Amino acid sequence: MNPQASSSHLVDALFDFLRGFQISEAAMEKIRAGIHIQKVKANSVLVKPGKVCDRIYFVKEGGFVCRYVNEAFEKEKTINFYLPDLHPFMACVDSYFTQTPTQCELRAVEDSVVLSMTKSAIDLLMQEDPTLKNVYDTLVIHALTEENELKLKIIAYTSEQLYDYILENLPSVIQKVPSKYIAEFMGISAEWLSKLKRVKK
Repeated sequence: MNPQASSSHLVDALFDFLRGFQISEAAMEKIRAGIHIQKVKANSVLVKPGKVCDRIYFVKEGGFVCRYVNEAFEKEKTINFYLPDLHPFMACVDSYFTQTPTQCELRAVEDSVVLSMTKSAIDLLMQEDPTLKNVYDTLVIHALTEENELKLKIIAYTSEQLYDYILENLPSVIQKVPSKYIAEFMGISAEWLSKLKRVKK
């Protein structure tokens, strides 16, 4: 397949999603012009702690974890998952909206492909098209609501209840994300997660 045709196919996948929001073809063309396609190798860090996250990413292939990194205590903690069928829109929330350095990293858990657009380009598009602003606001609210629900589950659930929730509601996480990051997310050891997996089979 020729690279141009392949790139077009990747962008079309995003547009198939956006067309459900009744975005005009003129706006679609502006989005297409601003999109950057990037391949990311497994275990590579797309956004590093201390850097400003100035893009929103759409995960087309593969998957990522967002990890909070506390360098002073040499501690990392997975706080979210981004997969094509689960939270496909991705950013370091602590940095993107404020444009200050992030305390998080976006790490690929397998070979991945992302589409991205800069915050400045998105902001300009929203100024020009109220429909796009409404879509953006809807997607941001949905993403933040889902993230908050996950945090509440971490706080309220036992490890067994949390694993059951992930297994039932986020099966792609179990299928695609390495156990190390799932254990980090749950706040348990990899050994304890392994026991839970054996019990729940």
